[in-house]
Amino acid sequence: MGVIAQRLTTAFALATWLAPLGCSDSGSTSTMTAGGGAGQSNMTAGSAGTAAGGSGNASAGSAALKLSSVKLDAAAAGTGSFELVSPPADGTSVAAGQSLDLQVRFKPTGIALFQSKLVIQTMGADMPTNVGLYGLGTKGLEGENEPYLKIVLDTLGYQIDVGGSALLSTTTPLVGSEVAAQQFQAAGAGAIEIVPVARYSPQEPIPYGFYTAQAETVVGTISNDQYQALNPKTDAGSMLTFADPGSAFGIFTTSKTHKTYSEDSKNAGNQVKHAVRSYPLKDRAGTAITNAYLVCFEEAANGDYQDYVFTLKNVKPAP
Repeated sequence: MGVIAQRLTTAFALATWLAPLGCSDSGSTSTMTAGGGAGQSNMTAGSAGTAAGGSGNASAGSAALKLSSVKLDAAAAGTGSFELVSPPADGTSVAAGQSLDLQVRFKPTGIALFQSKLVIQTMGADMPTNVGLYGLGTKGLEGENEPYLKIVLDTLGYQIDVGGSALLSTTTPLVGSEVAAQQFQAAGAGAIEIVPVARYSPQEPIPYGFYTAQAETVVGTISNDQYQALNPKTDAGSMLTFADPGSAFGIFTTSKTHKTYSEDSKNAGNQVKHAVRSYPLKDRAGTAITNAYLVCFEEAANGDYQDYVFTLKNVKPAP
């Protein structure tokens, strides 16, 4: 692929299975994602759990877990872009209550979304457990090298109609499954969750938070070096939740040059007025997640709407 191959960057999403292996829930696939060039799957014997965003419940066992085999799916088209680093030997045992980490490295062979899975077979199980692997190969950093919003969300596991598979209009009010959500309000009791799940913008720290008619509150800061990333890391002190403000609120981000708000009227001095598109959140299977939204920011004016992407939960659009 010549020059393009030399400029490939990696983004990696690992569907991580946290339920115990070797029990009745064989064949399950979960959908928790992790960013970076390599992903890690943690397997635990003798403890119960569910994967975030997934459905891998299983009953706990008291005996040691014995692995028949752990391997990549040879039949998957994208397997050549993944490498299982130092896999455990066949017959490896994991004592009850202990865990075993598996590392998968993503090595994209092109500019696309690559999919495969880990196939984990345990002794005594009729069916293997499958762990989905999703990797995104891009041209390089920033500008036209960045991936479009649609393929970013496909990699992360959000089956959402964003209004197109390329750049989006910056003037059309609503596209795809977008909803009119200039502001939000709490949907129920408890904290409101805000999590950055993607960022493709110039390098700088990005504070983000919520605002009401009375004040703006910074909840966290996307770290300086996380400027082209899935599930970007945040600075120390950043929070994933905030208390219900008790009134309607919007979401904002702050760059070196300006702030961007979920309300069009507050973006009057920016290049794009409709700088935030909000979509009802759906998982990889297309199942709606109750009272959850994907909030997508356009920092400049090209219509990629993946400069900063957040999931926002326990909310509904304010009237």
